[in-house]
Amino acid sequence: MVGEVDARLLSLLIAAQILDALSLVGMAWVGKQIIDAIVTAARDPARPVRAALFWVGVELAVVVARSLVAQLQTWAQIVLRSKLGLHVNTLILEKAAHVSYARFEDPEFMNAMAQARREASSRPLDLVNQALALLRHGITLVGYAGLVLSLGAWAVLIIIATALPPFFAEARHGRKTFAMQRARTMRNRRLFYLEAVLTTEQTVKEVKLFGLARWLRERYRDIHLGFHREEVTIAGSHARWAFGLGLLASLALYGAYATIAVRTVLGAITLGSMALYLTVLRDGQRTLQSALGAIARAYEDDLFMTNLFDFLGVPDDEPEGDDSFALEELASGPPRIELRDVTFRYPGSDRDALKNIDLVIEPGETLALVGRNGAGKTTLIKLLVGLYRPSTGQVLVDGLDVATMSAAELRRRIGVIFQDFARFQFSARDNVGVGWLPAREDEAAVGQAVADAGAGEIVTRLPQGLDTPLGRAFGGDDLSGGQWQRIALARAFMRKSRILVLDEPTAAMDAEAEHEIFQRFRDLKANRTALLITHRFSTVRMADRIVVFEGGRIVEQGTHADLLATDGRYARMFKLQAAGYLD
Repeated sequence: MVGEVDARLLSLLIAAQILDALSLVGMAWVGKQIIDAIVTAARDPARPVRAALFWVGVELAVVVARSLVAQLQTWAQIVLRSKLGLHVNTLILEKAAHVSYARFEDPEFMNAMAQARREASSRPLDLVNQALALLRHGITLVGYAGLVLSLGAWAVLIIIATALPPFFAEARHGRKTFAMQRARTMRNRRLFYLEAVLTTEQTVKEVKLFGLARWLRERYRDIHLGFHREEVTIAGSHARWAFGLGLLASLALYGAYATIAVRTVLGAITLGSMALYLTVLRDGQRTLQSALGAIARAYEDDLFMTNLFDFLGVPDDEPEGDDSFALEELASGPPRIELRDVTFRYPGSDRDALKNIDLVIEPGETLALVGRNGAGKTTLIKLLVGLYRPSTGQVLVDGLDVATMSAAELRRRIGVIFQDFARFQFSARDNVGVGWLPAREDEAAVGQAVADAGAGEIVTRLPQGLDTPLGRAFGGDDLSGGQWQRIALARAFMRKSRILVLDEPTAAMDAEAEHEIFQRFRDLKANRTALLITHRFSTVRMADRIVVFEGGRIVEQGTHADLLATDGRYARMFKLQAAGYLD
């Protein structure tokens, strides 16, 4: 992955690690030469000190070279971390774009995405850095082993024996840390949610009005305290293990120091060799500990990287399609829509949201769906636009089963506004233009969609017209609920689609604005098949046919006059609403 991002920078890092390792070994050997040259010159005043000065100069050159290599490494890592962070986060966003809407209502998927995003910016490069560090330490250790081997094989064994205990402590700590982090993913998401509730415009009004801040802070604090207790427990365990095992390593090391000191006093080795052996033993132990530590951290990084690759391994059940399509999309005329024995149950639910729905919407017909909240109206729309697939049965558009179409192919046929429409913190132009990206820069197309939604006056009043940023998140102009709804309608009208779906399209508008919108709707629906969901029966009356839902089933259907004559559920709901106005 790192090689794909920037192979040259990766090569630079590898070369820098090799040079750094060789320079460490070289400095230890040069140090011996300096001491021996000084001792020789001190014993024989006739000998010049040039040899000692030469080796001092060599060590200076190595130090300068190491400093340059270190700066190159730092620069390369900064650049590579930035590039890699972008690359991995892009992979995560691409995965999110290639999976179905149903995934985003699955807590397990959301947990996996949160885990992947948490590790995305650091773990991949950290893992590569540990591998590079292991390469550097390995080269250094081979060099050190060659330098100390003349002392005896026992010296090499001491280096190994004193480095292993800390490695076991680090590996154990990494495993426990990973298990802790994975177990707290859901609580982490709750923590971020509570932060958002306390700090974002959409919720802070009610937080203040209902005096919720202290209660929410206490819930936030309880989760944090739980995290604190877990971390203290793991840190304490790690400290005890690290100290105990480190003590054993230190005792072994200083036993070797004592042996070397005695042999120097007895004249078995030179003063320079003693300095070399002490340096190599100390640095060799530290280097091997670092090498094993790199393995332990790589092991921990690899555990965390499984989160990323598990997420990226989620099957692409809704590949991203081409957004472009022809302006002639309407030329073939309005489609016929049919639902054949459609039953649907939301994942994880124990009841059907829709049951055995048989429904035909003729070409060019406007069908109104009415019923209580939760009766199944919006669920039917989600099936039609392909956000979900029926559990059983078929949804057909012009005789084609939508399950056989790509998501892009299906959705390019549909213009839709949901009751929980998005308020994009973009410019007014982009808020409308994203309804049909190929025409986002088309001034005439955007202007027509704005006019169709009756949002012309709203745009005219904005300081920069269509280029005005909307929403307060980034310092833009905010709109009222009804004004936002008109912008969302313009977005739906922007798409030159053969099916128009309006789910409570005027819920935030006053009666006058609603009347104006539906007068426009009569013209806009020409050459389209339309579905309308609304609780306002004054609007329902304009539909060619009305379908009444109850408990996920169709219980009545017909024209407004027919259903009033039947004096059934629709008639009772209509009279209740009408009575409220009359009273």
